[in-house]
Amino acid sequence: MDLLIVPVPLFNNDNEVEAYLFQYRKGNDLLSAATDNIHLDGAMKSPIMEMLGVVGLDALTMGKPIFVPINKYMLMANVEKSCSEPADKIIFLLEDNVKGGTSNVKKLKRLREEGYRFGIRGIENIAAYVPILELCDYIFYDPRRFGEPNMVKLRGIIAEKFPHLQCVYTNVDSMDVFQSARKNHKGLYEGAFYRMPFTEGDNKVTPLQINMINLLNKVRSDNFDFDAVSKIIQRDPALTISLLRMVNTVRRGARNEIKTINGAVVMLGQEEVRKWITAAAANKLGSEKPNEITKLSLVRARFAEALAVKFNLYADGQSLFLMGVFSVLDAMLEMPMDEALKLVLVAGDISEALVSRTGKYGDVYKFMIAYESADWSLVSRMLILYDLSTEDIYSAYVEALCWYRDMVSGSPEADGEAEEGTGEEAGKEAGKEAGATE
Repeated sequence: MDLLIVPVPLFNNDNEVEAYLFQYRKGNDLLSAATDNIHLDGAMKSPIMEMLGVVGLDALTMGKPIFVPINKYMLMANVEKSCSEPADKIIFLLEDNVKGGTSNVKKLKRLREEGYRFGIRGIENIAAYVPILELCDYIFYDPRRFGEPNMVKLRGIIAEKFPHLQCVYTNVDSMDVFQSARKNHKGLYEGAFYRMPFTEGDNKVTPLQINMINLLNKVRSDNFDFDAVSKIIQRDPALTISLLRMVNTVRRGARNEIKTINGAVVMLGQEEVRKWITAAAANKLGSEKPNEITKLSLVRARFAEALAVKFNLYADGQSLFLMGVFSVLDAMLEMPMDEALKLVLVAGDISEALVSRTGKYGDVYKFMIAYESADWSLVSRMLILYDLSTEDIYSAYVEALCWYRDMVSGSPEADGEAEEGTGEEAGKEAGKEAGATE
């Protein structure tokens, strides 16, 4: 599909993901007359709706509701008829040109009766949108668009006249701003704040995190010591249970169950143990953070691995996978990235990319972050530089999302191997159990 797309999480006041908003771009900016990723101009069809029909909501948002931008042309063209998902999972985000005319209001009322909800981006001419605002559930505010003083004024007017509207604050890019906002307002929050490390004060690495870091370091080598890895796993009861459960699930029907850590490690083999430990470690290192941090690290890992061939790094897939996992290590350990990386003893190429975005993997890392941030101009330039198509990137990114979904659900389709799916599911459980036993 000729589409660049990334799901953006929206957090509630409890720092939990409540819904997703999709940033997207049709085609390559520099090679086509692509429309803006927010304003859809005269388009009659929603690219997101088309994609949902192919991929499904579970792969993109793990079943969470999704905001789908639509314009007046899509509304009148019955955009809901192309919707393959339940109405309660779709929130139509109305563009500026959906105003309070009779036909628009009539159509929105009918869709609301069918179970759809609506959001609208922050507006200045409130009078022109009164009938629309009465039907909406959410209103988006972007300080960069209005400026803080105007936004505060508009928010006050909206709160007085339309108290039912829930605010969605966008571009919240620091934890301080998020903490301040949620003390004074109830709403949803979008921005980079959740993946920013809190680096003030004396942030200590816990024994559980140290154990997982030691485990990651042990399996880095091509031929790691099974006994040494087994001993580290044994220090964590939850991880031990997780590993044995996973292996015995894989071997279901076998005459004898595996009952020792060393036997389980040997049975799986080095490559599968390395994959399982990497997934489990990402979950447990981020166990005190929003679940989105774990998802982000693993989706980045799979996406970066897929980019290896596309960036002519054919033999570096495993290193790029680790780069993706470690790309949020600063947020997981709440310390600057250069200090966090010293604990995991990563290769110089990975460290150089994560700290300064330079070196052998620097371009892959820059591309991955630009894509995730919907910096379509930089993405477009790099597509041309490396002779990549939007179809290539779309396939790689959606596959990474599907891979993560399958691991979490325990689906045997994950990477074509039952071990990985079961391993991530077990890793998730292990992280919860470890939190209780620590």
